Amino acid sequence: MDDRDGPEDAWSGFAMAVFHINGLINRAGESIAEPLGQSAARWHVLGRAFQPQTVAQMATEMGHARQSVQRVADVLEREGLVAYRPHPTDRRTKLVELTPRGLEVLGQIYERQQAWFGDIAPRLSEAGLRELTASLTEVSRVIASSLSNEDQEP
Repeated sequence: MDDRDGPEDAWSGFAMAVFHINGLINRAGESIAEPLGQSAARWHVLGRAFQPQTVAQMATEMGHARQSVQRVADVLEREGLVAYRPHPTDRRTKLVELTPRGLEVLGQIYERQQAWFGDIAPRLSEAGLRELTASLTEVSRVIASSLSNEDQEP
């Protein structure tokens, strides 16, 4: 391994490519959300609140600490974009859901995202994107299964 290039195994190359594209997507997200007074982090929480769920569920899906997602959700709640409501089966936690204003802002972000993607879409193959999505979904499934198995080991 050459220190300047990093490991050459398939897994490391894959992980580095995912990290790189994640960074690019976050940069694009910032430029899409910023004119609406939002950030990529706020957009992530708004998008997850489209289907009401707990902060812990959001954090797990996003791969972030629960506390960081809680801070963003609290700010969005103060701004009237999300609301907390009682969880129907767990009295110790609350669900985060979009308010009508939050749905409006999320819709505006989505429109800006679609316009941005419209600019790059001609350079990408829809079939290729669908194939990549299926592959990434499979990798996610295998990794999640591996992590679940680790949690169950004594």
